[in-house]
Amino acid sequence: MAQKKREKRIVGWKEHVALPDLKVKSVIAKIDTGASVASIDASEIKVVKRQGVKYVNFKVMKRNNTVRKTSAPLAGYKRIKSSNGDVERRPYVKTTLLMDGISKKIELTLTDRGPMDYTMLIGKKAKI
Repeated sequence: MAQKKREKRIVGWKEHVALPDLKVKSVIAKIDTGASVASIDASEIKVVKRQGVKYVNFKVMKRNNTVRKTSAPLAGYKRIKSSNGDVERRPYVKTTLLMDGISKKIELTLTDRGPMDYTMLIGKKAKI
C-alpha cells in the first residue's frame, strides 16, 4: 500500500493566527525553526483545580496592548531551553491553531515573553 504524500505548505516568517479554544481571534506569530514547540506571551499564570481537574488561568498579552483573559485544562509542564541556554519549566495546554485555512491541534507553552516582538512563536513540532 502506497503512503499518501504529505502536501507541503509555504508560510511566511510571521503569520496571523487564531486560537479559538482560548477565544483569541488574532495574534501575530513568528515561525521559529529554532524552537521545538509553540509558546505564547502570557501573564498572571495561575493553576487552579475545578472539579478535580487542573486548569491554568492566564492573560494573553497582545502587541497592541490588549489583553485576553482565558483558561484551559493544564496538559502538563515542559522544560524549555532558551536561546541563551537558560532552562525554564513552563505549563502547557493543548489547543487548536488556525492559520491560513489550516486547523491543527498543538501544544502551547505559556511564558512571559515581555520584551519580545511577537506574541507567539510557532516551533517546528507544530508541523503546520
